[in-house]
Amino acid sequence: MENLRLHSEHVERIDSWEEGLYKATAPLLQANVLTSMYLKEIVEEVHRSGETLALGKEVVYFHARPHEGVNENFIACVHTEEPVRYFNQPIRHLFVFGAKSDAEHREILSLTSRYVSAMREDSSLKEEARFIRWFKSRL
Repeated sequence: MENLRLHSEHVERIDSWEEGLYKATAPLLQANVLTSMYLKEIVEEVHRSGETLALGKEVVYFHARPHEGVNENFIACVHTEEPVRYFNQPIRHLFVFGAKSDAEHREILSLTSRYVSAMREDSSLKEEARFIRWFKSRL
């Protein structure tokens, strides 16, 4: 995958998973990496699927199928000290990603899953610079 836009931030708390979704993607939305239409599709998917997007302890992946609202492939993340409720689960790591094709979608999902495993072994990977360096070194 040639281009992958990345954004990560660490915050004390967020009030809802929706706030986390928008906080993670705000800089990318402003840079026209994705559109609000894509975020709306994700929110609709959450309401259709429920908590099926939660992946393991304290982690949730927000994504929708490759979509015209994705102008560049991206991964965004918010790490929060205080867990936020996502259905009945406490979540501290909210990932949002988007891809322009099915193949890139699968690649980003795999890459993000590998990052989560690495982050569980090395919590310093939550720092924005380390987050970006980890992903860039695997592209």
